[in-house]
Amino acid sequence: MLSSDLTRRGGLAAMLAGEAWALSGVFAFALPGEGAGPPGSISAYLVESSHAVAEVGMLVWLLGLRALQVPRHGRLGTVGFVAAFVGTALLFVLTAFTPVQMFLAYALDVIDPRTGGVLVTLMFTTGLFLGWLVGYTLLGVATFRAKVLPRWCGVLLVVQLPLVVFLMTFYGTGGLALGLVWLALGYALLSKRDKAAKRVGVN
Repeated sequence: MLSSDLTRRGGLAAMLAGEAWALSGVFAFALPGEGAGPPGSISAYLVESSHAVAEVGMLVWLLGLRALQVPRHGRLGTVGFVAAFVGTALLFVLTAFTPVQMFLAYALDVIDPRTGGVLVTLMFTTGLFLGWLVGYTLLGVATFRAKVLPRWCGVLLVVQLPLVVFLMTFYGTGGLALGLVWLALGYALLSKRDKAAKRVGVN
């Protein structure tokens, strides 16, 4: 029962993540600037805040996925889950801190905008490498092999890395593309959970 509830929450959270990623793309189109927008601008606050919401949704989805397919995804899936979770969590901490840092630097002028530059770069690089290059790639392969979710879910997890790189170059289109990916992943998890619940009800 707890596993089924976590899977449901994971599916809903992934759909929220998809909406947040897509919304960040809309913000980037509606309030154009360089990347997320000039530091301290409204567009930068909105885009970074949307990214933070999306990353929380991704973390909950990872927990829901693990609850659903842990008996079948093996060691590869376990390593992929841990790496993806830690990497995404690192990026969430960084993303959540960015609007706060911008507010303190540009709105209140109490810190130097360059504060924490080296640490930010290190966290971002580590999170991207550990989460996307290692974590989601291994988890995608494990998901593809486990056959618990449709195999296209495994493919989507693997192709996330180029989408993230694309997002960093073209915020608007990249955000919309990532949004579609996470909406699909959320739908797949919810659909699988609903089918399992119906089988239990029939039995």
